[in-house]
Amino acid sequence: MVPMGFCLGGFMVFWLAFDLLGQVGSLQQRGLGIGDVAWYYCLEVPEMLSTVLPVGFLLALLYALTQHSRHNEITAIRAAGVGMWRLCLPYLGMGLLLVALLHVGAERLAPDCRVLQERLLLGKDAVKDGVWRERIDVENAAERRVWNIGAFNEATGDMRRPRVRLWIGPGARQAWMARSVSWTNGSWRASGVTESLQRHQSDARPPVAPRPASDFPSPGKAPGDLDWKGEPWTVWVPVPTWVTNAGVRTNLLVPTAQAWRTNLTATGPEGESWRASAMNPSGTWIGEARVERPAMPGAWRLVMGDEARWNGAAWVFTNVTEYVFRGAKDGEPLLATAASAELEDAAETPDLFRSELRINGLRRGRVLRRPELTLREIDEYRRIHPVLPKDLAAALETQWHARWAAPWTCLVVVLIAVPFGVTPGRRNVFYGVAGSIGLAFIYFVLQRVGFAMGQSGEVPGWAAAWIPNAVFAVSGAWMTSRIR
Repeated sequence: MVPMGFCLGGFMVFWLAFDLLGQVGSLQQRGLGIGDVAWYYCLEVPEMLSTVLPVGFLLALLYALTQHSRHNEITAIRAAGVGMWRLCLPYLGMGLLLVALLHVGAERLAPDCRVLQERLLLGKDAVKDGVWRERIDVENAAERRVWNIGAFNEATGDMRRPRVRLWIGPGARQAWMARSVSWTNGSWRASGVTESLQRHQSDARPPVAPRPASDFPSPGKAPGDLDWKGEPWTVWVPVPTWVTNAGVRTNLLVPTAQAWRTNLTATGPEGESWRASAMNPSGTWIGEARVERPAMPGAWRLVMGDEARWNGAAWVFTNVTEYVFRGAKDGEPLLATAASAELEDAAETPDLFRSELRINGLRRGRVLRRPELTLREIDEYRRIHPVLPKDLAAALETQWHARWAAPWTCLVVVLIAVPFGVTPGRRNVFYGVAGSIGLAFIYFVLQRVGFAMGQSGEVPGWAAAWIPNAVFAVSGAWMTSRIR
């Protein structure tokens, strides 16, 4: 562990100094002080460890094993009956521990540090106001949502002039309400009609619009077409009646009992649900009618706002205008406006938009030189884009496998170091160090070449990421097994 600490410290100082020399002019232009620069490179450590830690671990193993060999400690251990693989067990265990630490650091810690670095480079004022990327279009093909964003702030995740198109899925229901519906001249006529659309089962703010009477769905072709169920209700109705008294015929209004029905329900021929407060005996008049039916296929919503901000669970739009199109050719969509609204059924997060911007760099020809994308970013992007261009699909496939393969370098270096360091003889300790430089150079060159070939689509992504590990692991295990 002591040699490993020295090796890691030396490599990190060398790496940071080399990077600082290349960026010192840019950091000065951004007005960063010594403390800011130090904090910037502290945030660089989690990303850097994926490269530095395997090399430092390899150097430490070779140094320790060479020291054991020079003092014949390996010979004594094996003479005591300890097998070669049992001797390697602590080194393999340490390698597996570093694999887990690198994977967690690369997937959890490094992305957060990268965001903090970007904010530090922007400066306090820029972080407060944000740097805006204009005209961003994101299509979630899997869930049929399309975002058109006028401007997006990568640092804060805020939006300007956002609009999102959402397809109305299962659970949405249309409802028509009327004060009364009557059968007149062979057709139904309604008065006081309003239409609403409940966009999902828990929608507490459905868009509502007044509709012409002709838009009210017919409860049937004629009275009695529906099987109405309700409670009997006796209504005393004044009925005009001619009465003759002493030769004088008089038209009187005589109260007459009629068998009406109340609290009525019915099911229409297309599965729609009907409710009414009352119906006359002939079935030609319905009071307080309401009909619900599932939204038609092809219905969709268009939500627009002046701004949008992520509250940790949903997007909150301000100055919202929402249109609900009941079909592909709806010329009079329902309209709803609100000062603010929470868009709960849009699951895209600011992180998804940030990864979209980063991955779009691949489509513009900026091939990433190392596994920079996290597994979550790649999986989310491939989920919302089921069909990808061939070149982009190859690049993402390589990135995905390389992200998994990179931490396993720590286990591979154990299999490389053991046969190289466990050799008889009283050799100088720097022999192992010099040999490690050559081994590390060949291994990392093979990794970078394979990664580049996978990014360009010349070899499958899994082969580009795993073959270097497999070649050196098998070679190291074979050499270890031949040690006598």
